[in-house]
Amino acid sequence: MLITERRGAVLLLTLNRPDKRNALHPALIAELTATLEEAAIDATVNAVVITGAGSSFCAGLDLETVLQSPFSDKVAYLETVFAMFQRIYTQPQPVIAAVNGPAMAGGFDLAAMCDIRLCTPAAIFAQTEVQLGLTQMIYPLYKIIGLSRAKELAMTGDAINTEEAYRIGLVNHVYVAEELMNEALKLAEKLASRPRQALIETKRLTRELIDVDTQTAFRRMGKAIRDRLQSEEHAQTAAEFAAKLKQRN
Repeated sequence: MLITERRGAVLLLTLNRPDKRNALHPALIAELTATLEEAAIDATVNAVVITGAGSSFCAGLDLETVLQSPFSDKVAYLETVFAMFQRIYTQPQPVIAAVNGPAMAGGFDLAAMCDIRLCTPAAIFAQTEVQLGLTQMIYPLYKIIGLSRAKELAMTGDAINTEEAYRIGLVNHVYVAEELMNEALKLAEKLASRPRQALIETKRLTRELIDVDTQTAFRRMGKAIRDRLQSEEHAQTAAEFAAKLKQRN
């Protein structure tokens, strides 16, 4: 479910569930987390690029896992998702998201956890959790685009296009589809060419100097989502969403 490639000092990771819009299946989460953990202690990896196979970047949580699992399994699944997000956010090497298509819900969050986001005009960004009776990951998003914009995205669940994502600072650069991966790898190679310890220390400082209590933020977000997973509102809206998705497919 994860394609791993080495390009010199750059590690390219491709989410490989195109038929499921690269939704975060437990096995994909495990692969991605383990690969990043290995990369974190690999002195030959200086930068990481994450992208999606097919026409989507990532559709977020795996709907079948969320709908069909008992609550205890949902909590365990959610914990692996949070661990993966925190792994990306705290990864020693800079991580670039090459957003090749829609980045929805948890896919939006995955991109937000990366240090730099590049995308194509086909990219769409949305935190749709509120539409399913769940809460969103506003942290660290609000540090990227500002609190009021983060609140608007979280509370409306509205999608934004590439132009708006660039305007509010969610994405750094926009490229035509044919150039996205070349540009992402070019940027990754540029970062990887910098003195390694200075690069890693710079990333650490840019995160920690504005991040005084990461654990508390992740813990509270996790509790909020766990609480919503038990709610009747979530069960009803998620079932309705699944029915609509089935009709669409």
